[in-house]
This record gives sequence, C-alpha cells and structure tokens, in this order.
Amino acid sequence: MRKLNILKSILDLFWFFSIIGVLTIIVFLPFYLFDSDIDIPIRIKGQEIVSKTLFSKIIVFANVVSGILFVYSVYLLRKVVSLFQKREIFNDQVVHLFNLIGKLVISSSLISNVSLFIYKFIVKDHANLSIDLGGYDSFLISVSLGLFFMVISVIFKIAINMKEENELTI
Repeated sequence: MRKLNILKSILDLFWFFSIIGVLTIIVFLPFYLFDSDIDIPIRIKGQEIVSKTLFSKIIVFANVVSGILFVYSVYLLRKVVSLFQKREIFNDQVVHLFNLIGKLVISSSLISNVSLFIYKFIVKDHANLSIDLGGYDSFLISVSLGLFFMVISVIFKIAINMKEENELTI
C-alpha cells in the first residue's frame, strides 16, 4: 500500500505542475497563433519550429493538443490509483479507464510524432526516421506504454469475469 501512496503522490505532483503549464499555454496560445508580430522560436522534441507560417502554427497547435491528451491520461491514471486506494480493484470503471489511458497515450504520441515528421518533410525538405531507444519520450516507448495499458484493461476484464463466475459457483 505504501508504493500506491508514493505513486499517487508523484502523480499528484506531476498533475499540479502540468495544470500550471497547460493553463499558461492555453492563455498564451491564442496570442501565438493569431498575432503575426510574435516571433518566439518554439522547440518541440529538439526540433525548432519557426512561427512565420500558418503551417508551423498548426504543427505547434497539434503538439499542444498532444500534450493536453497526455496530461488528461495522467489525470485518468490518478483516478485509477484513487480507486485502488479505495480497494475498488476489479471494477468496470478501472477497465474502462485503463483502456482509455492506453488510447490517449498512443494518440498523443502519434499526433506529436506524425506532425513533427510532416513538418520536417515539408519545411526542412527532408524526412528522417529515428528510433530513440534511450529516452522516455521515444515513440516506441510511448506506443508500448499505451498498448500496455490496453492489455492491462483486457486482463482486468478477464479477472472481473472470472470473479463473477467464481461467485456464481459458490
């Protein structure tokens, strides 16, 4: 139970700072998107995005949406951990939340990586594929993590069905 409390504390801390960041981005994003005088270089995953064109602003917006999806998945994970703390483990809501978390993490990773790939291809006139094996923001790690949450969802669903069948046989 102690590990669960540590996990909840870490998620709460991450959630707190993420909300501050998301609110700041939501306040300043309209100025960035609609004011042509702002010339602030944005760096996303090591790629500098120049805000002169509409296309680059769409790429920045897509990555903001990607970040918000990831932060929402952390919020849902906090809800799952709260359910675990209440000892509501084999619950249909837990299954649904794990599945949704997996889909959100995969969607977030796809939006971010595909938009940056398209940006490099169109603006930089070259496209490159790189497999980052050492970082936590790696595309493969993100997709794997999303699929893991979806598999956990299926495992919990099977466990719920087995528990119901066990209760019926008694």
